[in-house]
Amino acid sequence: MIPNIILFFFAGVIIDALSVRYTRTVAEKRLWSATLLSGLITISNVALLLYIIKGNAPDGFLNILAYAGGTASAPMLP
Repeated sequence: MIPNIILFFFAGVIIDALSVRYTRTVAEKRLWSATLLSGLITISNVALLLYIIKGNAPDGFLNILAYAGGTASAPMLP
């Protein structure tokens, strides 16, 4: 249970970092990079959330909280 929570936390950090990179590529008007990052972010979010939802209910809730904590802590990265 604890390793899953840690993995979901870091998955949230990575996905949010990709979102920041996506925003930067859009601002720099790099069309292909932005398109690829958008697809990668969408696929990874859907796959991760489907994996969480298909799990059992108590662990699913904790995994969602860990994922949300990871995405919330990513803006603190330099």
